[in-house]
Amino acid sequence: MSSDSKTRETIIIIGAGIVGVSTAYFAMKRISEEYPDSAERPRVVLVEQCEPACSASGKSGGFLARQWSDGTDTEQLAQFSYDLHAKLAIEHNGTAQWGYRPLDTFCAEIDRIPVRQAKQLKATNQRSDAESVVTSIEVIAPRDHRVSPSATVHLKRSDAPDDDPLQTSTHASIPVPDVSAVKAVPPETVPWLHNKVITKLHQVGNTSNTAQVDPLKLTRVLLAEAKARGLETVRAKVIDICETAHRPPFIEFPVDKSGRNNEPPPDMLNIMGLSMIGQENGPRHAMKSQPYIVLLDQGTDIPADKIVVACGAWATSCLRWEAFRDVSASQIPIQGLRVHYLLAKPKEPVPAQAVFAEINGTVYSGEDAIEIYPRPDGSVFVCGEALDDPEMPPHNPFEPVYSKRATGRLKQIVNDVSPALSLDIIQYGLACHLPVHARGIPVISKVPSSKGLYIAAGHGCWGILNGPATGLAVSELLIDGECSTLDLSNFRLNRWA
Repeated sequence: MSSDSKTRETIIIIGAGIVGVSTAYFAMKRISEEYPDSAERPRVVLVEQCEPACSASGKSGGFLARQWSDGTDTEQLAQFSYDLHAKLAIEHNGTAQWGYRPLDTFCAEIDRIPVRQAKQLKATNQRSDAESVVTSIEVIAPRDHRVSPSATVHLKRSDAPDDDPLQTSTHASIPVPDVSAVKAVPPETVPWLHNKVITKLHQVGNTSNTAQVDPLKLTRVLLAEAKARGLETVRAKVIDICETAHRPPFIEFPVDKSGRNNEPPPDMLNIMGLSMIGQENGPRHAMKSQPYIVLLDQGTDIPADKIVVACGAWATSCLRWEAFRDVSASQIPIQGLRVHYLLAKPKEPVPAQAVFAEINGTVYSGEDAIEIYPRPDGSVFVCGEALDDPEMPPHNPFEPVYSKRATGRLKQIVNDVSPALSLDIIQYGLACHLPVHARGIPVISKVPSSKGLYIAAGHGCWGILNGPATGLAVSELLIDGECSTLDLSNFRLNRWA
């Protein structure tokens, strides 16, 4: 980026979730180091219509796994971002600020009926109708560990050409590794679960390769750090993004009767994205100096040189904007998968043990796949009950989207499988939309035909894990014109064209 221009370069980031905030953080960190004089720095503006991390970035479990994406297109991204989380935690005291910690991770086969009682009833054929509706949580069956997480996933061999037929698998939660490759451990290993309902327990992660964060706190801390380095924030909704080439090329400011120009002051010209040409004592013209104008529903429209769309499940909003007319819906098949969650506050501390369980013997085809994450602050985050197929989320992220049936069912499951969490639910009736890509991998790419348009979205249930590395990669695209940290070829916009 050049500081010789009279008008500072302006970068707009749309969306204040983990990807947008990470992009802003790494961009401002780099810019503040390279431009000690704040007056010469490129201007970076983060636009968010609601609150930072108001959807999935603030309502997710915050689970991190270094190797669970091995063999997929996101392997390098996941491993790099896992390590980057650890570096950020060291740099900003993440243990205290956002609950970063390594943890052990388990996969459970659980029966909500005590095992001995169930066997006795089966032997005597005396099971009642009421008892028959209480079914079991079965093991997450061994399967190909290459499955990528999203609502509809198309698996593809890493060595296959792009036009090869794709295999498909549908599920809605984080896929755990093949349990047949790990040793079973005693049910007492996870003492806060109801030991009598555990039929099998496998450890699928440990403190060297799985960890957790509180994603809401992480996003807020990174945002505060970026603002401290000069990031501007605007609360508004983007209505359109236009190219200035399609607008009048200049605005004339004639000389008045006293021989003076009536042009705006320099600071206003900078905000408007204009630069003056012409003689000092004659008519002067304000030329459009930046290629885009971001039109907002409130406040002043913002001229921009580069724009990043990082608004998660709302990423396809850009298809309505003029400047993105060359982007097709097939290139960003991103929608929202509605997932429910609750928070519990046990009376006794719960160890740092994440647990994955599956209901009723289904493998990612039922509504009862649950994930349980105890947090350092004493709360326990439980998510599951993914409903329906991916959908376009409501325009207002604050609009309630939960199902009473789903949240009630999730609460009952928690009470059934964990006496430590029973009757201590502090928040439920909560849901959010995970931004899922139809092919199970995100888009992290420049719009090929554009001067400075970028899209970074569709990370699914791995958004918190991969958000920081995505932000670093996009910041390099913005500042250097290319990414030197990661190979982004798997995430290019025109890969599936």
